[in-house]
Amino acid sequence: MVIWRQGLSGVLLAMSLLASGCASLPCGSDGCYCGCGEPTVVGELERRTAQEVHHLTNGGALRLPNGANLQDGLTEDEAVLIALWNNALFQETLVDLDLAAADLVQAGLLPNPEVVYFFPVNDKPFKYALDFPIEALWLRPIRLAAADRESQRTCQRLAQAGLDLIRDARQAHSDVVVARGLLDVAQEAVGLRERIGKIAQARLEAGESSPQEASVARIDTELSQQILARVRYDVHLAEERLRNVLGLGRYEGALELVPYVPPTRTSQDTESLVLEALASRPDMLSAEELIAAASARVQLAEKSWFRFLGILDATSGVNGHEFGPAVRVTLPIFNRNQGLISRADAELDRAIRQRQTLHDRIILEVRQAHLQYDQAAAELVVLNEKVMPEVGIAIERAETAFREGDTPYLVVLEASRQLLDSHARREQLHGQLRRTWAELERSVGRRLE
Repeated sequence: MVIWRQGLSGVLLAMSLLASGCASLPCGSDGCYCGCGEPTVVGELERRTAQEVHHLTNGGALRLPNGANLQDGLTEDEAVLIALWNNALFQETLVDLDLAAADLVQAGLLPNPEVVYFFPVNDKPFKYALDFPIEALWLRPIRLAAADRESQRTCQRLAQAGLDLIRDARQAHSDVVVARGLLDVAQEAVGLRERIGKIAQARLEAGESSPQEASVARIDTELSQQILARVRYDVHLAEERLRNVLGLGRYEGALELVPYVPPTRTSQDTESLVLEALASRPDMLSAEELIAAASARVQLAEKSWFRFLGILDATSGVNGHEFGPAVRVTLPIFNRNQGLISRADAELDRAIRQRQTLHDRIILEVRQAHLQYDQAAAELVVLNEKVMPEVGIAIERAETAFREGDTPYLVVLEASRQLLDSHARREQLHGQLRRTWAELERSVGRRLE
């Protein structure tokens, strides 16, 4: 009886140690898993963006990075940090880290032993038994492995979400800069059309032009004012989108922005960037973790049908408690988990196919972003070096000739349209260059030199 009591105490002690987790062991040793958390995501983002992120969770309060001031000029890098710290959707997504950590803890827990007690009655002594599912001991490492892979996948998925948010913040910052640039062009258009309209009115009063020509000039001036009114609202809309991305919806003050100037040429080879993205992008690493987790779940499904209960039975007798061991084992006659095994196999197959889909999408995203960046850079060079000088000279000549009565108003109108379109296109190309550069860095998964 003493021996069985010692054995029972040893079993209970071993189960307690297993159920308590791996607090005294380093992560990853002897089958112990600690998962990952916010520091892992922060480290990934800092390594990929070359910025000091420090932390992500903000507790619901607006937080600005050190040195950031919304009134003295907000740089693109400051906008990125503000978005990472305050974007509501990203903050909501960070809860997945806590859920993954909870799943990892749950996967490491062992089932509680159960006790059954039979009360004594006449001619029947009392009896009690202790049983514990022994198969839980050797299924536990498989469950932990699957949960740990899911935890790692969550971290990589959130790192990719952080990169997506960084791209969105940079592009929203650029959109406001472009909208304000187009506002300047619209104001320039009003000034130019008003100046030409005055010339047309003066020629009409001098009898050098027809009322129809002066009317066309006046309508053109009014149309430019209508465009100016629309562009002013475009600026407000772009600012509101920027506030939303940065989590500054409650801030109503003016946002002073410092435009980012991306490189106008890159020596990055497209195919080398594709290979780098396929090997290191967080969403691809997340897909690999998903396959590993699905493989572990297949193993679990193949083995979890088996039940092996160890039983310690005690009955009162002449000499007191009489202990006796017993076992209860599942006989796999009808149910061997066929349905769950098939489902686990299907989920593994789906994870493999999802990785292939992601593989193809990454190739498209990198190549497409690189081509769009090269396109904007090439077009900007032509515009700055060839188009802008020509249209500047053309509008001066047309305006002078119109003032002297040597050319019709339609020539001046066309020259002014070309000038204003060129200025507007330059602003748009600068914005497109910034947007495609941000997309290219997001597609590769890191900041490019």
